[in-house]
Amino acid sequence: MVHFHTPVTGYDNQLTVQQFKDWLKSIDRDGDGKISRKELRDALRVLGMNCTRWKAWRALVHADLNHNKHIDGDDEVEELIKYARKRWGIIVI
Repeated sequence: MVHFHTPVTGYDNQLTVQQFKDWLKSIDRDGDGKISRKELRDALRVLGMNCTRWKAWRALVHADLNHNKHIDGDDEVEELIKYARKRWGIIVI
């Protein structure tokens, strides 16, 4: 289980969809509205996950519907939420 410890989520691994989207916005370091593999990897590392390079790569393979190597757009965010529920132990309600 992932235990978030960020200002957006507190200490719980249960998030609303909006909290998850806010978390994604907070990890968009360059402010371009897209989440790169590196941004995702760094954020997962901060959450205390192991194998973050692999987990970020797999998440992008799953959720990057337009194959531009970024998570961008509502459909891709929804795919990432599904992936996080299934593979990261995050409960998104």
